[in-house]
Order: sequence, then C-alpha cells, then structure tokens
Amino acid sequence: MSISAKGVDFSYQTGSPVLQDFTMDLRRGECILMVGRNGAGKSTFLKLLNGILKPTKGEIYINGRNTATTPTSELAGHVAVTFQNPGDQIFSPTVRKEILFGPRNLRRENAEELTDRALTLLGLVSKASRHPYDLLPAERKLLTIASAVAMDTPLLAFDEPTGGLSQYEREIISNGLRQLKTDGRSFFIVTHDLDFFLPLATQVLVLSSGRVAYSAPAAELVRNAHLLRKYGVTLPLTTRLLRLLEIDSKS
Repeated sequence: MSISAKGVDFSYQTGSPVLQDFTMDLRRGECILMVGRNGAGKSTFLKLLNGILKPTKGEIYINGRNTATTPTSELAGHVAVTFQNPGDQIFSPTVRKEILFGPRNLRRENAEELTDRALTLLGLVSKASRHPYDLLPAERKLLTIASAVAMDTPLLAFDEPTGGLSQYEREIISNGLRQLKTDGRSFFIVTHDLDFFLPLATQVLVLSSGRVAYSAPAAELVRNAHLLRKYGVTLPLTTRLLRLLEIDSKS
C-alpha cells in the first residue's frame, strides 16, 4: 500500500488556494499524522484522497492509481475515509447494516466476518441491532470508524477520530488501531490529539496555510518543539518532560 502526492494544489471555485505544492509519501505499515491550525487544509486533503475532490494541479496516486482519473468506487477498495461529523456518513437503519454496507458494496467475500470483527474491535457488539441515531454521539463516531475498518482496505484515513470522546472510547480506539497495525494496515490521521496518536505515529506532517511547513519522523519532533509552536502545535506534556530529562542527563 502506498500513497504518493506530488506538487498538489487545490482551490475551491472561489477563494484562495487551500493546498499549495503539497508533497508526501506513505508506505505500507506507516502511520502519518497531519497536524496544524484549523483551516490549514487538512480535511480537504482527505477528500482528495478518496476522489471526492480532484487536485487543481499535481497528482495523487494510491497504489499506483491516479485519484483524478480513477472512479471513487474503485478508490474505495483501497482507502476508507472518515470525517469529523458522523452525520455526514451514516444512513442505514441499524448499526450492523451500516457497517456491513461497505464490505458488501466492495463485494468482499467475507463481508459478514469483516462486520463482526469491526463490531468487536470498536466495542459495538451490543449495539448491532440499534438504529445509529439512537446511539450517543461518541458511539456514532465509533460506528463510522468501524464502518471504515470493515471495508478491509489497506489504508485507513481518519479526520479527528478522537474528537469529543471520553477516555473509555479513546481506549477502544487505541486497542483497535494497535491490532490493525499488527495486521499491516497503514494510517493517515488528521488530528490535534498528539497526546493520543504520537506513540503510534511513524511520521508527522505540519500543515500551514496549505503547505507542508514541517515533515519529520515522529521520534524527532521532541527536538523541534520551538518550531512546532510557531505553527500552533504543542507537544504532549509527557513528551516535553522526557525531553527535559534527556537534556538534564547529558548536562
């Protein structure tokens, strides 16, 4: 599984460019975090990934498929995307049918098995027969993630997956992502929640005004905290404390 974006620009019909000269690469098994201030263009890039939007300039390839010329129905077999608002994606009468829709639509031979596993991973087994809008908002977010997981795509792309969740739901997602990572899945995650996702990340991209302002392996972030603050990104307290201890031990 790979994603390659080269020199991507995007603008809506009116207004300034949302993305400018955006370039990145993701390989199988990686977890890339995209962070930055609101309005930097992060959510727009996810819509470019699954073909909802097309680049104004440049190219994005997913497993060698150009997103500008590949039907969204075909891209759906390679990348599953969730957005911030679960209401933008939920439409089925029960939780189980909502999760089953993706793998069945992709003609996965083991669609029922994939649905059962997603229900288990995201802690929704007891909710399977309920209507999605009878769930709590946090449970609906778990539902959209479960629906993406069940599609069995090699890449999962999430937009603020932990937003508005309690520690209980966050723990469910943490355990689920770790299991999926052992399966070889790749992740592209838009988030402000570095405290939660940094331990899973292999690389971090900082987006500022539609451009990649900083890109580095996750392990190197701690050495560039001052630079990250310039772009509105604050490292988790525990990470900063570990860095201070490291500096102190060398002095």
